[in-house]
Amino acid sequence: MASVMRYSSEVIFIFGSLLWLSQFRYAENVYNYEDQKNITRPFKIHVHRMLCIETPYKESILLECRLIFRRNQRSLLYVSLTVPRAYNYVLIQFRLHYKFTTYKTFLIDGQTEGCAYMRNQKNDPILSYMYGVLKDLLPSVVQPCPYGNTTYSEMFELKEEHAPLSVPAGEYRMDIRFSTRANVTIFSLQLFFAIRRKGIFGSMLEW
Repeated sequence: MASVMRYSSEVIFIFGSLLWLSQFRYAENVYNYEDQKNITRPFKIHVHRMLCIETPYKESILLECRLIFRRNQRSLLYVSLTVPRAYNYVLIQFRLHYKFTTYKTFLIDGQTEGCAYMRNQKNDPILSYMYGVLKDLLPSVVQPCPYGNTTYSEMFELKEEHAPLSVPAGEYRMDIRFSTRANVTIFSLQLFFAIRRKGIFGSMLEW
């Protein structure tokens, strides 16, 4: 019985993933993060953990990294980082994970050289989406290069508008890493959050 339920859940998850991915595939030339921010989402996001990993950093100084819980309000995320040197090359890697039995990579998995992207923003739906989200969350960081030679301090909230229009309910982890040309970490973050919708099947299929 347990194996049947597990198989059924896997089928629903895969089907839901394909539907979710179609938002990007069929919108390659028209997907606009800014246009969709004000559309109401049929779910809520609850952030419950944030980790700054791979510390201590060789190329930067992490001053603070914490999640601030607030009653009946969204959690606040606060990061303060000093980057003493200036860089004209910063690799940004991002990967979204969905927790099935363990965390597994879920559709968003990519990287881009930040300085080059800021000079020439390619019409790529996933990169456009991640650029929009990071620009909202970390506005002082998402700026034209050179990057660094300053202290970045950001306090932000993860909101429903930062997510695509429809996503499966469940537990997620987003990994974001900034590194140098020599692949030395400047900053690396893991953000754990939950998507909550009404019902089990509805959460996966009523999109």
